[in-house]
Amino acid sequence: MKKNLLTAALAVALSFAAHAATIVAPGTSEDSVNKSLTVGAGTAVKDVETVNGSIDVQDGAQAAEVSTVNGSIDVGNDVTLVTLETVNGSIDVGSGLKASGDVETVNGRIGIGPGSTVAGSVSTVNGRVTLDQVTVTTNVETVNGGLNFKNARIGGNVEMVNGRAELLDGTVVGGDLVVHKPKGGWSWGNKTKPPVVVIGAGSEVRGRLLIENDETKVYVHENARVGAVEGVQATRYSGANAPE
Repeated sequence: MKKNLLTAALAVALSFAAHAATIVAPGTSEDSVNKSLTVGAGTAVKDVETVNGSIDVQDGAQAAEVSTVNGSIDVGNDVTLVTLETVNGSIDVGSGLKASGDVETVNGRIGIGPGSTVAGSVSTVNGRVTLDQVTVTTNVETVNGGLNFKNARIGGNVEMVNGRAELLDGTVVGGDLVVHKPKGGWSWGNKTKPPVVVIGAGSEVRGRLLIENDETKVYVHENARVGAVEGVQATRYSGANAPE
């Protein structure tokens, strides 16, 4: 019995060891399969890649491509890098990010903090995108999850399918805001709630509001500015909150 317990304990210990975070050495790249990776505060590294594990990029660090397949990515404050990419996991970023490429996931949310700049695009399929005082040079996209922007600057288009999009506190979109019509089979037999788009006070969409899903509800504050609205009738509102 004692031998069996010792064997089981050893197996658990080895499992934890296999998944323990590896510190990426300064000036190097790290390519792993079953380990979580950490880029230490103030450290400059090259590419950081894993398959089954999370990645933690701490305050003031610098990196090139940061990617995983099955795991989340957490980024501290004042980090400089090229890209952030995962497939099954969320991406949470503090303030002052400088990304010269894309930030993207498939199954997970994306949240980026104040004073950050993304020179590429920000995209997810199943997850919400939250941008607080963030500049994105090109496009922001999600399919299922919605969008929440506060005082953000989006150079290209904003695109979504399902969920609620809120452009608040002086957010500016340089291109179009597009709500695509769901493709057949995406509802999995359950009728989803109609999308909602809110353009808050002081916010602006310089392109069109192109609404392909005619069930979408669009609310535009009386102090907001938008281009042509195509596909549905927008409702003007006043006060702090949209009608829905």
